[in-house]
Amino acid sequence: MSTSSKLVPIRTYLNPDKEKESIINENKGRTGIYRWVCLETGKSYIGSSVNLNLRFKQYFNYNHISNPKRNMRIYKALLKYGYAGFRLEILEYCSPQGLIKREQFYFDSLNPEYNILKVAGSFLGYRHSEATKKLISIALKDTKVSESTRELKREALLGKSFDKTRIEKMRLSNTFRKPVIVTNTETGEVLEFASLTDAGKYVGISRISVAKYLLNNLTYNKYTFSEKGIAPGSSLVDKEVSDKSKSSKGEGKISHQAILLTNQATGDKIEFSSISDAAIYLSVSKGRLWYFFNKTVKTGNETLKGYTISKLSSIQNQVNKTRKKIEVIDIETNEVTTYSSISLAGEALGVSQASISLYISRKRSSPFKKKYIFKLV
Repeated sequence: MSTSSKLVPIRTYLNPDKEKESIINENKGRTGIYRWVCLETGKSYIGSSVNLNLRFKQYFNYNHISNPKRNMRIYKALLKYGYAGFRLEILEYCSPQGLIKREQFYFDSLNPEYNILKVAGSFLGYRHSEATKKLISIALKDTKVSESTRELKREALLGKSFDKTRIEKMRLSNTFRKPVIVTNTETGEVLEFASLTDAGKYVGISRISVAKYLLNNLTYNKYTFSEKGIAPGSSLVDKEVSDKSKSSKGEGKISHQAILLTNQATGDKIEFSSISDAAIYLSVSKGRLWYFFNKTVKTGNETLKGYTISKLSSIQNQVNKTRKKIEVIDIETNEVTTYSSISLAGEALGVSQASISLYISRKRSSPFKKKYIFKLV
Protein backbone atom coordinates (compact mmCIF):
# COMPACT_ATOMS: atom_id res chain seq x y z
CA MET A 1 0.00 0.00 0.00
CA SER A 2 1.64 3.21 -1.18
CA THR A 3 1.45 6.46 0.82
CA SER A 4 4.53 8.27 -0.48
CA SER A 5 4.44 11.23 -2.86
CA LYS A 6 6.33 9.20 -5.47
CA LEU A 7 3.92 6.47 -6.44
CA VAL A 8 5.20 3.24 -7.94
CA PRO A 9 2.60 1.02 -9.66
CA ILE A 10 2.47 -2.66 -8.72
CA ARG A 11 2.21 -3.59 -12.40
CA THR A 12 2.62 -1.65 -15.62
CA TYR A 13 1.47 -2.71 -19.07
CA LEU A 14 3.32 -0.61 -21.62
CA ASN A 15 1.24 -1.72 -24.61
CA PRO A 16 -2.28 -2.76 -23.57
CA ASP A 17 -3.14 -3.42 -27.21
CA LYS A 18 -0.74 -6.38 -27.29
CA GLU A 19 -1.14 -7.39 -23.65
CA LYS A 20 -4.93 -7.80 -23.49
CA GLU A 21 -4.84 -11.47 -22.51
CA SER A 22 -2.18 -10.92 -19.84
CA ILE A 23 -4.13 -8.01 -18.37
CA ILE A 24 -7.30 -10.11 -18.17
CA ASN A 25 -5.64 -13.26 -16.80
CA GLU A 26 -3.25 -11.63 -14.31
CA ASN A 27 -6.04 -9.61 -12.67
CA LYS A 28 -8.66 -12.34 -12.43
CA GLY A 29 -10.51 -12.15 -9.11
CA ARG A 30 -8.44 -9.15 -7.97
CA THR A 31 -9.74 -6.00 -6.28
CA GLY A 32 -7.80 -2.79 -6.78
CA ILE A 33 -7.15 0.61 -8.33
CA TYR A 34 -5.84 1.14 -11.87
CA ARG A 35 -4.73 4.09 -14.00
CA TRP A 36 -4.79 4.69 -17.76
CA VAL A 37 -2.09 7.15 -18.90
CA CYS A 38 -2.18 8.69 -22.39
CA LEU A 39 1.34 8.58 -23.86
CA GLU A 40 0.79 11.60 -26.10
CA THR A 41 -0.81 14.02 -23.66
CA GLY A 42 0.21 12.63 -20.28
CA LYS A 43 -3.41 12.82 -19.09
CA SER A 44 -4.67 9.98 -16.93
CA TYR A 45 -7.77 8.27 -15.63
CA ILE A 46 -8.08 6.48 -12.29
CA GLY A 47 -10.64 3.77 -11.70
CA SER A 48 -11.29 0.93 -9.30
CA SER A 49 -13.16 -2.35 -9.27
CA VAL A 50 -13.86 -5.24 -6.93
CA ASN A 51 -13.21 -7.45 -9.98
CA LEU A 52 -10.53 -5.97 -12.22
CA ASN A 53 -10.76 -8.90 -14.59
CA LEU A 54 -14.34 -8.05 -15.56
CA ARG A 55 -13.68 -4.31 -15.68
CA PHE A 56 -10.82 -4.73 -18.16
CA LYS A 57 -12.96 -7.01 -20.32
CA GLN A 58 -15.34 -4.05 -20.65
CA TYR A 59 -12.50 -1.75 -21.67
CA PHE A 60 -11.38 -4.18 -24.40
CA ASN A 61 -14.92 -4.57 -25.75
CA TYR A 62 -15.33 -2.11 -28.63
CA ASN A 63 -19.14 -2.28 -28.50
CA HIS A 64 -19.04 -1.31 -24.83
CA ILE A 65 -16.74 1.72 -25.03
CA SER A 66 -18.25 3.04 -28.29
CA ASN A 67 -21.83 2.99 -26.99
CA PRO A 68 -23.08 6.62 -27.06
CA LYS A 69 -24.88 6.05 -23.75
CA ARG A 70 -21.53 5.58 -22.01
CA ASN A 71 -20.28 9.13 -22.38
CA MET A 72 -16.95 8.76 -20.53
CA ARG A 73 -13.84 10.76 -21.31
CA ILE A 74 -11.55 7.76 -20.99
CA TYR A 75 -13.64 5.78 -23.50
CA LYS A 76 -13.45 8.62 -26.02
CA ALA A 77 -9.70 8.92 -25.46
CA LEU A 78 -9.21 5.19 -26.03
CA LEU A 79 -11.18 5.45 -29.27
CA LYS A 80 -9.11 8.44 -30.37
CA TYR A 81 -5.60 7.24 -29.49
CA GLY A 82 -6.12 3.47 -29.46
CA TYR A 83 -5.05 1.07 -26.71
CA ALA A 84 -1.43 1.30 -27.91
CA GLY A 85 -1.58 5.02 -27.17
CA PHE A 86 -1.90 4.32 -23.45
CA ARG A 87 -0.09 2.49 -20.71
CA LEU A 88 -2.09 0.75 -18.03
CA GLU A 89 -0.94 0.75 -14.41
CA ILE A 90 -2.18 -1.30 -11.49
CA LEU A 91 -1.66 1.17 -8.68
CA GLU A 92 -2.67 -1.11 -5.86
CA TYR A 93 -4.48 -4.32 -4.93
CA CYS A 94 -6.61 -4.01 -1.82
CA SER A 95 -9.66 -5.38 -0.02
CA PRO A 96 -13.17 -4.46 -1.23
CA GLN A 97 -13.76 -2.75 2.12
CA GLY A 98 -10.84 -0.36 1.65
CA LEU A 99 -11.33 0.25 -2.07
CA ILE A 100 -13.07 3.65 -1.96
CA LYS A 101 -10.69 5.06 0.63
CA ARG A 102 -7.62 4.04 -1.38
CA GLU A 103 -9.12 5.32 -4.64
CA GLN A 104 -9.69 8.71 -3.03
CA PHE A 105 -6.05 8.74 -1.94
CA TYR A 106 -4.93 8.37 -5.57
CA PHE A 107 -7.43 10.98 -6.77
CA ASP A 108 -5.92 13.47 -4.30
CA SER A 109 -2.32 12.49 -5.12
CA LEU A 110 -2.46 12.27 -8.92
CA ASN A 111 -5.36 14.53 -9.94
CA PRO A 112 -6.37 12.49 -13.03
CA GLU A 113 -7.60 14.71 -15.90
CA TYR A 114 -10.00 12.23 -17.51
CA ASN A 115 -12.02 11.82 -14.28
CA ILE A 116 -14.89 14.33 -14.27
CA LEU A 117 -15.68 14.09 -10.57
CA LYS A 118 -12.77 13.21 -8.32
CA VAL A 119 -14.88 11.75 -5.52
CA ALA A 120 -14.25 8.05 -4.93
CA GLY A 121 -17.35 5.91 -5.17
CA SER A 122 -19.45 8.53 -6.94
CA PHE A 123 -19.88 6.26 -9.95
CA LEU A 124 -20.71 3.07 -8.05
CA GLY A 125 -24.11 2.31 -9.58
CA TYR A 126 -25.87 4.07 -12.40
CA ARG A 127 -28.38 6.13 -10.40
CA HIS A 128 -26.84 9.24 -8.84
CA SER A 129 -28.36 11.13 -5.94
CA GLU A 130 -29.40 14.75 -6.46
CA ALA A 131 -26.42 15.84 -4.36
CA THR A 132 -24.03 13.87 -6.55
CA LYS A 133 -25.59 15.31 -9.72
CA LYS A 134 -25.00 18.83 -8.41
CA LEU A 135 -21.36 17.98 -7.64
CA ILE A 136 -20.91 16.65 -11.17
CA SER A 137 -22.49 19.81 -12.59
CA ILE A 138 -20.15 22.01 -10.54
CA ALA A 139 -17.14 19.93 -11.59
CA LEU A 140 -18.08 20.27 -15.26
CA LYS A 141 -18.51 24.04 -14.99
CA ASP A 142 -15.11 24.44 -13.34
CA THR A 143 -13.34 22.23 -15.90
CA LYS A 144 -11.23 23.91 -18.57
CA VAL A 145 -12.10 22.23 -21.84
CA SER A 146 -9.25 21.88 -24.33
CA GLU A 147 -9.71 22.56 -28.05
CA SER A 148 -9.23 18.84 -28.85
CA THR A 149 -12.03 17.96 -26.42
CA ARG A 150 -14.30 20.58 -28.01
CA GLU A 151 -13.57 19.07 -31.41
CA LEU A 152 -14.58 15.63 -30.15
CA LYS A 153 -17.85 17.06 -28.85
CA ARG A 154 -18.51 18.83 -32.16
CA GLU A 155 -17.98 15.59 -34.06
CA ALA A 156 -20.35 13.76 -31.76
CA LEU A 157 -23.03 16.43 -32.14
CA LEU A 158 -22.66 16.52 -35.92
CA GLY A 159 -23.00 12.73 -36.13
CA LYS A 160 -19.42 12.28 -37.36
CA SER A 161 -17.51 9.13 -36.52
CA PHE A 162 -13.96 8.65 -35.33
CA ASP A 163 -11.19 7.39 -37.62
CA LYS A 164 -12.87 4.36 -39.23
CA THR A 165 -9.56 2.62 -39.90
CA ARG A 166 -8.55 2.86 -36.26
CA ILE A 167 -11.96 1.77 -34.98
CA GLU A 168 -12.00 -1.24 -37.32
CA LYS A 169 -8.48 -2.18 -36.21
CA MET A 170 -9.55 -2.03 -32.56
CA ARG A 171 -12.64 -4.10 -33.30
CA LEU A 172 -10.69 -6.79 -35.14
CA SER A 173 -7.99 -6.92 -32.45
CA ASN A 174 -10.57 -7.65 -29.76
CA THR A 175 -9.39 -10.97 -28.26
CA PHE A 176 -12.94 -11.81 -27.17
CA ARG A 177 -14.29 -11.64 -30.71
CA LYS A 178 -15.53 -14.97 -32.11
CA PRO A 179 -15.17 -15.58 -35.87
CA VAL A 180 -18.36 -17.33 -37.01
CA ILE A 181 -19.08 -19.56 -40.01
CA VAL A 182 -22.63 -19.28 -41.40
CA THR A 183 -23.83 -22.09 -43.68
CA ASN A 184 -26.93 -21.89 -45.85
CA THR A 185 -28.42 -25.40 -45.65
CA GLU A 186 -30.45 -24.89 -48.83
CA THR A 187 -27.73 -23.60 -51.18
CA GLY A 188 -24.66 -24.93 -49.39
CA GLU A 189 -23.14 -21.43 -49.36
CA VAL A 190 -20.59 -20.92 -46.56
CA LEU A 191 -19.72 -17.42 -45.30
CA GLU A 192 -17.23 -16.33 -42.66
CA PHE A 193 -17.88 -13.36 -40.37
CA ALA A 194 -15.46 -11.63 -38.02
CA SER A 195 -17.85 -11.67 -35.05
CA LEU A 196 -21.21 -12.80 -33.68
CA THR A 197 -22.51 -9.29 -34.32
CA ASP A 198 -21.61 -9.36 -38.03
CA ALA A 199 -23.14 -12.83 -38.46
CA GLY A 200 -26.31 -11.66 -36.73
CA LYS A 201 -26.64 -8.64 -39.00
CA TYR A 202 -26.37 -10.88 -42.04
CA VAL A 203 -29.16 -13.27 -41.02
CA GLY A 204 -31.26 -10.61 -39.26
CA ILE A 205 -30.95 -11.57 -35.58
CA SER A 206 -29.03 -10.29 -32.54
CA ARG A 207 -25.54 -11.42 -31.56
CA ILE A 208 -27.05 -13.00 -28.43
CA SER A 209 -29.37 -15.09 -30.61
CA VAL A 210 -26.44 -16.16 -32.78
CA ALA A 211 -24.58 -17.28 -29.66
CA LYS A 212 -27.63 -19.27 -28.52
CA TYR A 213 -28.04 -21.04 -31.87
CA LEU A 214 -24.28 -21.70 -32.06
CA LEU A 215 -23.90 -23.12 -28.55
CA ASN A 216 -27.00 -25.31 -28.82
CA ASN A 217 -26.28 -26.46 -32.38
CA LEU A 218 -29.64 -25.13 -33.55
CA THR A 219 -30.66 -23.98 -37.03
CA TYR A 220 -32.19 -20.55 -37.59
CA ASN A 221 -34.44 -20.62 -40.66
CA LYS A 222 -32.04 -22.09 -43.22
CA TYR A 223 -28.78 -21.14 -41.48
CA THR A 224 -26.42 -23.10 -39.23
CA PHE A 225 -23.65 -21.51 -37.18
CA SER A 226 -20.23 -22.78 -36.14
CA GLU A 227 -17.00 -21.30 -34.82
CA LYS A 228 -14.13 -21.01 -37.22
CA GLY A 229 -12.15 -24.24 -37.34
CA ILE A 230 -14.93 -26.24 -35.67
CA ALA A 231 -17.43 -28.25 -37.66
CA PRO A 232 -21.18 -27.46 -37.26
CA GLY A 233 -22.73 -29.55 -34.48
CA SER A 234 -19.44 -29.73 -32.54
CA SER A 235 -18.37 -27.81 -29.45
CA LEU A 236 -15.05 -26.41 -28.29
CA VAL A 237 -14.72 -29.35 -25.91
CA ASP A 238 -15.34 -31.82 -28.74
CA LYS A 239 -12.68 -30.08 -30.84
CA GLU A 240 -10.21 -30.31 -27.96
CA VAL A 241 -11.01 -33.99 -27.59
CA SER A 242 -10.47 -34.52 -31.30
CA ASP A 243 -7.11 -32.75 -31.17
CA LYS A 244 -5.98 -34.81 -28.17
CA SER A 245 -7.00 -38.04 -29.82
CA LYS A 246 -4.90 -37.21 -32.86
CA SER A 247 -1.83 -36.36 -30.81
CA SER A 248 -1.99 -39.08 -28.14
CA LYS A 249 0.51 -41.94 -28.34
CA GLY A 250 -0.22 -45.56 -27.52
CA GLU A 251 -3.82 -44.86 -26.57
CA GLY A 252 -5.49 -45.05 -30.00
CA LYS A 253 -8.58 -43.03 -30.76
CA ILE A 254 -10.50 -41.90 -27.70
CA SER A 255 -13.70 -43.31 -29.13
CA HIS A 256 -12.17 -46.78 -28.62
CA GLN A 257 -10.94 -46.16 -25.08
CA ALA A 258 -12.50 -48.75 -22.77
CA ILE A 259 -13.70 -47.31 -19.46
CA LEU A 260 -15.43 -48.40 -16.26
CA LEU A 261 -18.29 -46.49 -14.64
CA THR A 262 -18.86 -47.07 -10.93
CA ASN A 263 -22.08 -45.92 -9.29
CA GLN A 264 -21.05 -44.19 -6.06
CA ALA A 265 -24.38 -44.85 -4.36
CA THR A 266 -24.80 -48.56 -5.19
CA GLY A 267 -21.28 -49.63 -6.08
CA ASP A 268 -22.50 -51.12 -9.38
CA LYS A 269 -19.83 -51.29 -12.08
CA ILE A 270 -20.53 -51.06 -15.81
CA GLU A 271 -17.87 -51.62 -18.45
CA PHE A 272 -17.90 -49.97 -21.84
CA SER A 273 -15.65 -50.67 -24.78
CA SER A 274 -15.64 -47.01 -25.86
CA ILE A 275 -16.15 -43.45 -24.69
CA SER A 276 -19.00 -43.12 -27.18
CA ASP A 277 -21.03 -45.97 -25.63
CA ALA A 278 -20.50 -44.65 -22.10
CA ALA A 279 -21.54 -41.15 -23.21
CA ILE A 280 -24.79 -42.54 -24.66
CA TYR A 281 -25.43 -44.38 -21.39
CA LEU A 282 -24.96 -41.18 -19.35
CA SER A 283 -26.79 -38.99 -21.90
CA VAL A 284 -23.85 -36.60 -22.25
CA SER A 285 -21.61 -35.59 -25.14
CA LYS A 286 -18.48 -37.58 -25.84
CA GLY A 287 -16.43 -34.43 -25.28
CA ARG A 288 -17.88 -33.81 -21.83
CA LEU A 289 -17.27 -37.39 -20.74
CA TRP A 290 -13.68 -37.25 -21.97
CA TYR A 291 -13.18 -34.00 -20.04
CA PHE A 292 -14.31 -35.61 -16.77
CA PHE A 293 -12.31 -38.75 -17.56
CA ASN A 294 -9.12 -36.67 -17.82
CA LYS A 295 -9.93 -34.82 -14.59
CA THR A 296 -10.38 -38.17 -12.84
CA VAL A 297 -6.99 -39.34 -14.08
CA LYS A 298 -5.40 -36.17 -12.62
CA THR A 299 -7.31 -35.76 -9.35
CA GLY A 300 -8.83 -39.20 -8.75
CA ASN A 301 -12.07 -37.86 -7.25
CA GLU A 302 -14.14 -36.44 -10.10
CA THR A 303 -17.67 -37.74 -10.66
CA LEU A 304 -20.25 -37.30 -13.39
CA LYS A 305 -23.94 -37.91 -12.74
CA GLY A 306 -23.07 -39.97 -9.67
CA TYR A 307 -20.48 -42.16 -11.41
CA THR A 308 -16.73 -42.31 -11.01
CA ILE A 309 -14.84 -42.91 -14.23
CA SER A 310 -11.79 -45.14 -14.55
CA LYS A 311 -9.75 -46.49 -17.41
CA LEU A 312 -9.76 -50.08 -18.62
CA SER A 313 -6.65 -51.19 -20.44
CA SER A 314 -7.09 -52.73 -23.86
CA ILE A 315 -6.00 -56.10 -22.39
CA GLN A 316 -8.57 -55.88 -19.58
CA ASN A 317 -11.24 -54.93 -22.07
CA GLN A 318 -10.50 -57.87 -24.35
CA VAL A 319 -10.44 -60.31 -21.42
CA ASN A 320 -13.75 -58.98 -20.14
CA LYS A 321 -15.30 -59.18 -23.57
CA THR A 322 -14.38 -62.84 -23.99
CA ARG A 323 -15.42 -63.69 -20.43
CA LYS A 324 -18.80 -61.99 -20.51
CA LYS A 325 -21.01 -63.90 -22.91
CA ILE A 326 -24.62 -62.89 -23.04
CA GLU A 327 -27.77 -64.93 -23.52
CA VAL A 328 -30.67 -63.27 -25.31
CA ILE A 329 -34.18 -64.69 -25.00
CA ASP A 330 -36.81 -63.57 -27.50
CA ILE A 331 -40.08 -63.97 -25.56
CA GLU A 332 -42.16 -63.76 -28.74
CA THR A 333 -40.49 -66.75 -30.40
CA ASN A 334 -38.87 -68.34 -27.30
CA GLU A 335 -35.62 -68.37 -29.28
CA VAL A 336 -32.45 -68.31 -27.18
CA THR A 337 -29.25 -66.92 -28.71
CA THR A 338 -25.84 -66.66 -27.06
CA TYR A 339 -23.42 -63.93 -28.09
CA SER A 340 -19.74 -63.72 -27.20
CA SER A 341 -20.05 -60.11 -25.99
CA ILE A 342 -22.56 -57.41 -25.15
CA SER A 343 -21.38 -55.30 -28.09
CA LEU A 344 -22.05 -58.13 -30.56
CA ALA A 345 -25.51 -58.68 -29.09
CA GLY A 346 -26.24 -54.98 -29.45
CA GLU A 347 -25.12 -54.97 -33.09
CA ALA A 348 -27.28 -58.00 -33.91
CA LEU A 349 -30.39 -56.57 -32.25
CA GLY A 350 -29.89 -52.94 -33.25
CA VAL A 351 -29.58 -51.91 -29.61
CA SER A 352 -26.80 -49.86 -28.00
CA GLN A 353 -24.35 -51.66 -25.75
CA ALA A 354 -25.05 -49.04 -23.07
CA SER A 355 -28.76 -49.95 -22.96
CA ILE A 356 -28.01 -53.65 -22.53
CA SER A 357 -25.40 -52.94 -19.85
CA LEU A 358 -27.89 -50.77 -17.97
CA TYR A 359 -30.54 -53.53 -18.14
CA ILE A 360 -28.11 -56.09 -16.73
CA SER A 361 -26.59 -53.82 -14.06
CA ARG A 362 -30.03 -52.99 -12.65
CA LYS A 363 -31.00 -56.67 -12.67
CA ARG A 364 -34.22 -56.04 -14.45
CA SER A 365 -36.65 -58.91 -14.93
CA SER A 366 -39.18 -57.26 -17.24
CA PRO A 367 -38.47 -57.78 -20.97
CA PHE A 368 -36.38 -55.12 -22.71
CA LYS A 369 -38.63 -53.32 -25.20
CA LYS A 370 -41.25 -55.92 -24.21
CA LYS A 371 -39.37 -58.49 -26.27
CA TYR A 372 -35.90 -59.44 -24.98
CA ILE A 373 -34.49 -60.77 -21.74
CA PHE A 374 -30.72 -60.51 -21.25
CA LYS A 375 -28.56 -62.75 -19.06
CA LEU A 376 -24.81 -62.98 -18.59
CA VAL A 377 -23.51 -66.53 -18.98
